[in-house]
Amino acid sequence: MINFHELMHTPQYDFLRNHPRLGKRIILLGLGGSHAYGTSNAGSDIDFRGITLNLPSDLLGLTRFEQYEDDRTDTVIYSFNKMVKLLLECNPNTCELLGLDEDQYLIRTNLGQELIDHTSLFLSKRAAKSFGGYAGRS
Repeated sequence: MINFHELMHTPQYDFLRNHPRLGKRIILLGLGGSHAYGTSNAGSDIDFRGITLNLPSDLLGLTRFEQYEDDRTDTVIYSFNKMVKLLLECNPNTCELLGLDEDQYLIRTNLGQELIDHTSLFLSKRAAKSFGGYAGRS
């Protein structure tokens, strides 16, 4: 059994702590993919998905940041603003982050918990189209 909390503290995940847009700015980090769905096997890769707060300069339009991707570890961390936009569109890859089991969250701040507590704000009739379109591509 993989201890994901220990894994995220290994050197390959140093970017989570050291990148200026991540670190203490991450409000939610959880499992994605087969480990989140409970369908993983011995050969399954590990996917982390998360949300980080925008910098004040992003909010003022002086800088722009949408997401951080680390291909080596299959980690994607969305900016708060981009995540809200994707959630309002009922994007399947982002909606799943708000519905993980308790033990599948690696970082969950109070603000991250508020998003989880208000998941219903992001679910609409768009979900049928979004999820249906996603399923149709599989």
